[in-house]
Amino acid sequence: AFNPGAAATDDGRYHMLVRAVPRGYAKTGAVNQFDDNYTSHLSLWEGSSPVNFCETNPAAIKPDQPYDKFGVEDPRISKIGDTWYICYTALAKGLGQPDAGDGIRIALASTKDFRTFTKHGIIGPDSRSKAGALFESEGKTWFMWKDEEGVERTMLSPAPDNIEDPQAWKELWADKNIQHHQLLAPQDNSYEDMGIEPGAPPIEIDEGLLVVYSSISSDFKWTISLMLLDKRDPGKILAKTDAPVLTPAETYELKGDVNSVVFPCGALISNNHLYVYYGAADTVTAVASESMNVIRAALLPFEDRPVRAPHP
Repeated sequence: AFNPGAAATDDGRYHMLVRAVPRGYAKTGAVNQFDDNYTSHLSLWEGSSPVNFCETNPAAIKPDQPYDKFGVEDPRISKIGDTWYICYTALAKGLGQPDAGDGIRIALASTKDFRTFTKHGIIGPDSRSKAGALFESEGKTWFMWKDEEGVERTMLSPAPDNIEDPQAWKELWADKNIQHHQLLAPQDNSYEDMGIEPGAPPIEIDEGLLVVYSSISSDFKWTISLMLLDKRDPGKILAKTDAPVLTPAETYELKGDVNSVVFPCGALISNNHLYVYYGAADTVTAVASESMNVIRAALLPFEDRPVRAPHP
């Protein structure tokens, strides 16, 4: 059970939706290639504090549609109006198939009470993509996601007026040129030269929108970093950490089904601390926290330094 999305409700409860792989699996390649025994769903965990959870529904959102029959995983949870929206990675094909990548898409579900969930279908582009997250800022709704067709990069798009309508999303993606959606491409440094992947949905703070994201190195280490976006224009990056804020160091982060991984899908602010919920080594769920005073001090003015020659 790993890669948890997280939410805090007004009744003082905390909720996680976690990728659960009930039957286990065997790797057939170097990183994310597995046999066709692999299937996933989302289990629900709840608690009264940001660090203690118990499982309350072992299969809250299950693979039961053609577009997610092999997997429902890596949720990002955000509240818009009175509804919690869950963007998740949907697997339409077995990961052991040579064309498995053609079945990886971003789908949407919703809930008002974390008891019943409704699926709304595919909302991402009709290309290999994942890590979708919805968020609101200054009265507008935005969609952050990762493009995987070429180099792994983070994209930002305006969401359609009716985010529950798959047809409205299809119209958004009718323009096949997605270059103008790019927010951040791999950076020319030692820890995110292979890719930038959205982590938790952006969190509004006084200074802007705080984004916890995944940074991927060319030697396949997943670390966690931060950036700050402009509230009025989220496509503008104001600040960024110049090094990871969390790296694989503990045994459970270094050794597992995929080694050297700390991968965030959820983040909350409670009592002036940022709590980051992440998967460790694609095996277990973990949480880390830090004072917001330290977080703010780590954010430095942004200077874009993209990789000069992107990896093929």
